[in-house]
Amino acid sequence: LVDRVGARPVLFAALSCFVLAALAAASAQGYAGLMLASALAGLGNSPFHPVDFTILNKRVSQPRLGHAFSVHGISGNLGWAAAPVFMAAITAATGSWRWAAGGAGLWALIVLATMLLNRNAIDDRSVSWPHAAAKSAAGASAEHPLAFLRLPSVWLCFSFFFWSTCALSAVQSFAGPALGKLHDLPLAVTSFVVTGFMLCGAAGMVVGG
Repeated sequence: LVDRVGARPVLFAALSCFVLAALAAASAQGYAGLMLASALAGLGNSPFHPVDFTILNKRVSQPRLGHAFSVHGISGNLGWAAAPVFMAAITAATGSWRWAAGGAGLWALIVLATMLLNRNAIDDRSVSWPHAAAKSAAGASAEHPLAFLRLPSVWLCFSFFFWSTCALSAVQSFAGPALGKLHDLPLAVTSFVVTGFMLCGAAGMVVGG
């Protein structure tokens, strides 16, 4: 879809899905409502790597691309670290997780508005480096659209992202509830487990970079 219509409109649609997901969660009256919120959140989250990598590759010069990817990765980890604290703090202050979901929706709406106001800066149709695009087009051969599946590097990258996502999802989804069950810890404390995990991940990126 990103290749067909461009990264920017898909980004706007993804952020809109996050807003709708938060509203669905805040107003959910049962399991079906929570499933709807989860589906909308998953739909909003799924395009981000095609979207952000496309925009970075087309809007950032080659000498600065490595730094851009580093900032992108570290910022993402910091966002994951801040999210549990943000949600737990609103829940503790209001006594309702619905207000926390509404706060998340408001935050997503602010991000969407910011992207809309700066839409020219993320326009992937405007290739900043035409000589690189021309060189790539000139060297392209008429291969089958799925020919890349024969490359071992593609499957290695897929395997890396698949298993790292499984590990991250397990920590985010089950570390807090497990600590609550095992040690009778409140949500406000267990949420810091994910925060600490992601902060350590960001620190590792900085040290490794």
